[in-house]
Amino acid sequence: MKKILLILFFGIFILQPIFSQKDRLFNLGLKKIEIGEYRNAIQLFSVVIINNPKSSYAYYNRGLAYDRLNITDSAMSDYTQAIKLSNKNFEAYNNRGTLKDKLGNRDGAYGDYNTAIKINPKYALAYYNRGISKSEKGDRKGAIEDYDISIKYDPYYASTWYNRAIIKSEEGKDSSALLDNTEAIRLNPKFRDAYYNRGNIKRRMKNYTGAIQDYTETLKLDSLFVNALNNRGLAKYGLKDIDGAISDYDEAIRIKPGYYLPYCNRGIINFEQRKASGSSDDYMSDFNKSVQLNPDYSNAYYYRAQAKKFLKDYQGSIDDFTQYIRLEPDYATGYFNRGIVKYEWEKYENAIPDFDSALNKYPEYKEALYYRGLAYYNLGKNVQACEDWKKSNELGNKEAEYMYQSYCK
Repeated sequence: MKKILLILFFGIFILQPIFSQKDRLFNLGLKKIEIGEYRNAIQLFSVVIINNPKSSYAYYNRGLAYDRLNITDSAMSDYTQAIKLSNKNFEAYNNRGTLKDKLGNRDGAYGDYNTAIKINPKYALAYYNRGISKSEKGDRKGAIEDYDISIKYDPYYASTWYNRAIIKSEEGKDSSALLDNTEAIRLNPKFRDAYYNRGNIKRRMKNYTGAIQDYTETLKLDSLFVNALNNRGLAKYGLKDIDGAISDYDEAIRIKPGYYLPYCNRGIINFEQRKASGSSDDYMSDFNKSVQLNPDYSNAYYYRAQAKKFLKDYQGSIDDFTQYIRLEPDYATGYFNRGIVKYEWEKYENAIPDFDSALNKYPEYKEALYYRGLAYYNLGKNVQACEDWKKSNELGNKEAEYMYQSYCK
């Protein structure tokens, strides 16, 4: 599952120096920002700047209003002018950093966050944003450290807990990530993505009931969130609720017909449930649609290959496993399964290189050893077959033990 994107956050702190308390226009501009009337705020702060062209805070707040309207050039100019007038204006550095980040200047953003932190070492928001920058650069450890510090100085910002949870999930620390998402939800009970992410963690931990509850909360907040529908279907399938799972996939497809995942997942269920009848329409059409919508989705090729093997379309199955291997060249399972198809098609000589490749990726692949042994045996190469069955048996394969005892003693 493609991971959730980290969210950049613009500083919303509105600076109000002591001298501005007597400035009616300045105070009115602050109120306009607070209620979202950004264009009116720009007009008011422009007048303030005319009256006091050395006011760093007026430039900062006008820049913030421009930022909210996505008028990036003007926002950048005002943040920069605010910094020129006061090199201690750490909020201006932070907000200029988020703007640079949004424009793709990650190095420039990182420098601004560093400066903001240097000026104010307890400024939680700058640590938060720098954590995002580090995460984007692949520095997970550094990102976690920055989120830790941000939480230390401001434990009430839900997104920091959420972002830290994402990295912990990526590192396989699901239990700790679960706690972080729970805290994010406690701080913001309407945090859609935190429910969704926590649901994903619970599903990985096979707590399907808990996952379904979180996905359901996600959908209460956003009924059109097709990822949540798709993943709730996966959780329901984990509980063997076949009808419930298919219902969720159907709804996801209804909302977003171009979404490839629910087609594949619905196809998997139909294949597993209906292959005994020999009917292929229900699942093959879904696998075909998933591949059509996303030609680089490896799982669709994998399961369509399995379905074709079941239908004895051996060449079609080999072709699909070849596509899977192209997309997932480091996974032994693709080579192994392609070898199985060739073995079942009695192409024993051709199957052996695939089992070799699987064993090169994973030397203790006991099933690959067992089937390579069978292929050797069918080619009359009993010595090689017995060697493979012996190794497979030593790795715990009972079928290999039987073959070794029956044909190699």
